[in-house]
Amino acid sequence: MTLPEFLTSWDERNLAAHCEIDLFQPEKSGQLTREQRIYFAKIFYHARGHFHDFLWFMGSHAPNHAQKKKIIDNITEEFGGSRSHEELYIDFATSLGADLTRELVQGENYLPWLRDFNRGHLEYLQAHDWDGRLAAFLAYERLDNVDYQDLLRLVESFGVTDPNGLMFFKVHSLVHHFDMANKGDLERIWAARPDVVTDAFDFIAEHQNRMWRRLSEEVFAR
Repeated sequence: MTLPEFLTSWDERNLAAHCEIDLFQPEKSGQLTREQRIYFAKIFYHARGHFHDFLWFMGSHAPNHAQKKKIIDNITEEFGGSRSHEELYIDFATSLGADLTRELVQGENYLPWLRDFNRGHLEYLQAHDWDGRLAAFLAYERLDNVDYQDLLRLVESFGVTDPNGLMFFKVHSLVHHFDMANKGDLERIWAARPDVVTDAFDFIAEHQNRMWRRLSEEVFAR
């Protein structure tokens, strides 16, 4: 199997996994109550709002300037232009009537299983060498291309029409973080150690999809 074939197959597996999750089925997510939608905004913040720990680990352990710059460029992009991605997410939450004040610092709804989810990424990075860490980082960035298309449809099913409320998801559904971050690194790793790539990508996909299933269950059970 070539790397492009593997990546295409991986994308398709993730899309298929999403089809089995209630949260990614607009006919179901559109029936969520206002309280459930607010709860989604609060707990989903913690599934995405701690990525800085992942980036800090990567940047702190990068082996050279070029690799450090890759991480710095990613952080710079998170800060955006006039508004950071954090501010765009707050705009989304506000459009649903969700106040994130107690989430940003106190982590009022930072549930134990979400802490485990975020810690799981760091544990994987700690257990692998730079190639394994870089492959996991690139897998996570590629997964954005799959996740945010479905997430945009999800928030549209909530009836969010305010352009400011949708901007966080529109930005992430259009940007190609994987292509920006890769620059031939994955091809290099695949040529020498394809098992490192498949292991990292499989971990990220399985870890992420377990999170989606649990998050969906939490929201619908609210």
